Amino acid sequence: MFRLLNFEFRKLIRQKSFYICIGVMLALLLFSAYTAELMTSESGIENPELNGTNYLMEAVSSSALFSVLAVFIPLFVCEDYASGTIRNVITRGFSRFEIFAAKLIAVIFASVFMTAVCLAAAYLMGTAFWGSGDSAIGAEQIKILLCQLAVVIAYAALFFAISSTLQKVGGSIAICLILPMAAMILLSMADAALAEHEIVLSKYWIENISRSVSSFTVAAEDIKTALIGAGCYFASSIAASWLLIMKKEY
Repeated sequence: MFRLLNFEFRKLIRQKSFYICIGVMLALLLFSAYTAELMTSESGIENPELNGTNYLMEAVSSSALFSVLAVFIPLFVCEDYASGTIRNVITRGFSRFEIFAAKLIAVIFASVFMTAVCLAAAYLMGTAFWGSGDSAIGAEQIKILLCQLAVVIAYAALFFAISSTLQKVGGSIAICLILPMAAMILLSMADAALAEHEIVLSKYWIENISRSVSSFTVAAEDIKTALIGAGCYFASSIAASWLLIMKKEY
């Protein structure tokens, strides 16, 4: 297993798309900050909410992080299947579960690293444009950021499940990019149909869960809901994908 993990991490470090995706994410994050600064300057009205601390807390849900993961994870996961390398790995005696687990661990590591880069860059960019803000980051904000990280890992698991099941780069990227928007549309339609019963399904969609914990202060109930939701998405995504590919021929 250690040899397989070493192989996956070496592949991750050498993969150009990893660094390209991080660069795109940073460029979009900078563009968003610059656009907000231009709008503030043109209006002539100072927005006290614009500062490095708030930009940090909102970075995960408002940046292009999820879109970047939707592109990178299929590129990384499907590479071995598209090139046929997966057959060589299997002939070396590694089990399907070991291959599955090693890829998942590498994807989680990459997602955590990208999230850390996103948060650090957001704070530095926000501080450069508007200052750090009067509110200091304390234990409560660290808890919120860790909750955001859990949601990112759940998102990554969902994209990993799609990629490992389809094993096609183009199709996986398309579904990973379209799924969040399509799910929101369908859930919003369901909410409209169930409005008289006061049932809101869309608030349990992972994208809305992410937004619910993307501010300087978050209610304890929202944090609890986000952690439970992230755990459910992670477990169901991994279990479903493993059941679908455990007997698949390569």
